[in-house]
Amino acid sequence: MTSVDPAPANTETLWRYMSFSRFMWLLQKKQLWLARADLLGDPWEIALAGNQLAYVIARHPPTTLPLPDVRPESAMQRSERIIKAWRQQTFVSCWSASPHESHALWRIYCHTSEGVAIQTTLSKLKESVGSLPVYRVTYEIPGTSKRTPTFPDLVTKKRLMFAYEQEVRVVLFGDDLSPTQVEREALGCRLDWEPEKFVESIRIHPEADCSFLETVQVATEHYAPKLKTHVGWSAMKFGPPF
Repeated sequence: MTSVDPAPANTETLWRYMSFSRFMWLLQKKQLWLARADLLGDPWEIALAGNQLAYVIARHPPTTLPLPDVRPESAMQRSERIIKAWRQQTFVSCWSASPHESHALWRIYCHTSEGVAIQTTLSKLKESVGSLPVYRVTYEIPGTSKRTPTFPDLVTKKRLMFAYEQEVRVVLFGDDLSPTQVEREALGCRLDWEPEKFVESIRIHPEADCSFLETVQVATEHYAPKLKTHVGWSAMKFGPPF
């Protein structure tokens, strides 16, 4: 699969927000979780719709000479089959590109005050995933492009209401990596990942208490000792002087 990376600066700051249990899994397993695209919670992931779908159907009519014992497949049926297969064979790790933390993403991805955000840079994320492509997501009305889409076209598009995420995503498609590099499961994939090498800071939820901060510090010291001094409060924790 051809790598397409429109991101402008390798020093760009990236964030990943998660619950404490997911943070512990990351430290203990030293693996990055890539969720299956059709299980990300947005039914419009890798969607073919609108003018784009109409264009594809017009350009690829039904087969007139089907093989023996094979039922003819309409362009709509073929499109539905291919998109469904792409969703099931695509695995994604989602990050947010921003120089600062996001109040909205703390709320959405942590659910409770016992949440953690890890911070890295675009260059370190690219290095950490080897040959896998790292894409910037763009936000638009689905199906506005009148051309046959490629896989990168569809995997990098989300609807406008998700623009606050400013997403950068690691994408694994099909057999991009050998079985020795990745573990595939029903709901996603595990990719070997070194937190001590690639994480720059670990931020604690702004509404957490001191006991949770201490818990994260102890867990980090045990599983990733080089990162103990990188654990600190969210910048949103601190109020004005009066």
